[in-house]
Amino acid sequence: MKINDLFYKGDCIYRVLTIEDDRIQIIDCVKRNMPYWVGEDFLSDYLQIEEEELRVRVGVNLVSYDSLSQQQKQIIHSKYGSISFIIPTVGNDYERNQAIALCAERFHLSKNTIKSRLCDYLAFQDICIFLPNSKCKEKPLTADEKNYRWALNKYYFNALKMPLIECYRRMLKDKYCDKQGRLLSHIPTFRQFDYFFHKTVKRENLIISREGKGEFLRNHRVMLGNVRDFCSSIGVGLFDSTVCDIFLVNDKGELLGRPTLTACVDGYTSLCMGYSLCFDKGINSLKALIENIVADKQEHCKKFGIEIDSNTWDCSSLPHKFVTDKGREYTSETFSQVAELGVEIINLPPYRPDQKSLVERFFGIIQNSYKTELANKGVIFEHYQERGGVDYRKNATLTLKEFEKIVLLCIIKYNSKRIINLPYETVGIVQPFANELWNYCLPSSKNNLIKVDDEMLWLTLLPRGKGYFKRDGLHVNKERYKNLNYTERYLKGGECVVAYNPNNVSRVWLCENGVYTPFEIIESYFTDMDMEEVQAIKEKKKQVERSVEDIAIQGSIDLSRDIELIANSILGQKVDLTNVRQHRKSEINRGGNNG
Repeated sequence: MKINDLFYKGDCIYRVLTIEDDRIQIIDCVKRNMPYWVGEDFLSDYLQIEEEELRVRVGVNLVSYDSLSQQQKQIIHSKYGSISFIIPTVGNDYERNQAIALCAERFHLSKNTIKSRLCDYLAFQDICIFLPNSKCKEKPLTADEKNYRWALNKYYFNALKMPLIECYRRMLKDKYCDKQGRLLSHIPTFRQFDYFFHKTVKRENLIISREGKGEFLRNHRVMLGNVRDFCSSIGVGLFDSTVCDIFLVNDKGELLGRPTLTACVDGYTSLCMGYSLCFDKGINSLKALIENIVADKQEHCKKFGIEIDSNTWDCSSLPHKFVTDKGREYTSETFSQVAELGVEIINLPPYRPDQKSLVERFFGIIQNSYKTELANKGVIFEHYQERGGVDYRKNATLTLKEFEKIVLLCIIKYNSKRIINLPYETVGIVQPFANELWNYCLPSSKNNLIKVDDEMLWLTLLPRGKGYFKRDGLHVNKERYKNLNYTERYLKGGECVVAYNPNNVSRVWLCENGVYTPFEIIESYFTDMDMEEVQAIKEKKKQVERSVEDIAIQGSIDLSRDIELIANSILGQKVDLTNVRQHRKSEINRGGNNG
């Protein structure tokens, strides 16, 4: 037995403080009252334990001294200083009591406070016991507080959004009424109920339970990130789409509806790398966007009569990372095929627009750029669809091509004439425009961009399907295709993956190991037709065949009946099997070959 050894039995844990000839001084580490002397045999049947087990059994969590802040260290040293004078006198009861009285007077504390601090320290031998809340267990709820919590969980924290006062009334009805429904004589006040609510409620739980997790993640979640922590250089493309706030018409003045703008914005420079504007919200808009990203922007602008220099929009390569949300088009198999070009696709979790905030902001800037000037041309404002509001559809005058030219001008201004938040390391080196920062980073970050030729990109974005090798060709979408170099595969058979163009069935491509091998259609009649045309022709052929099916069946029946009549009219006779050649020659001379 040594000083500071711990012994455990039942509900008691004792620490040895002093050892003399035939007695020892101990302290009860559970009750933590003043130490006292016992005989040396008092702990003979107790089990010795370690410090960690003491803390677990008593329910005390002592943190490491090194992890404390300077303010916390100051607090515990101040409390230890109030008892440090007493510790050397612990073995002598008289001197200890004298020292306690002196410390209480000197530090202007009560004797009980000094004794409590002394017992805490002697029980655990660690000054971190003086850290606030280190030795405090959670205070158990009273009966009323349990009722408060029950009422809040049942009536308040749900989508019904019941007022707090109504929750209080329902709690009284359920918990504080007798069998006849009369209130008991002693009931908690609403003020007590309200105090418990504000003391215990967590804002996050409140919003999620009453508004839903989606609402919390969209509009209330704390956002402490920096977009450049996620995008440290150019080549990280942020993808998204939005429905434009304008109605368009066709060349005849017929209403078409609202177009969809899909865009890719570089996460480091905020440069718009490409866009697409169409009425298709699906995968076709993404295909058009990707084709626009790799297009020569000078040539693209010339199609709309806009002249720009190469430095204004010098982007004709794919970013090496695509950051998208979990929209259906972004998680489709066709879009994921872009990974074959070396692109990494990152799908963000739901309700996280902050991780691609630059593209969200892009849409707002572009739409605000044209709204004022096109106020009477079908542009939609905030009070759209309100009672008595303007029907903006009647003001629609622009066609898709006219509106795209306007959007293109807005994007050019967005890239080259909009002041951006420059990274601090580039301040004073480049002008604060997106295209200037892009051009500055481009020479050192070319590996973050993927150069792709138009044909390879087109093949990569084609839809995929299963093909089947058979003796009569490669079967794809119920058509047969041929390539003379695959004779062995035709004989072996088996499945394969093919790329096909729904707009032209003349050719399909066998996809193996990143190589696209073309196969020509065997039925040349279908050359240059799309799948819908082919299907229509085949369906028409089936209809014609079904229309004469009864005639064909009747013909088969009539033929069978005529054959039976002839067969039944011939009498059976014995056949002479000799001189067959002579008999045949005689029949030929007789003209039997014509009969």
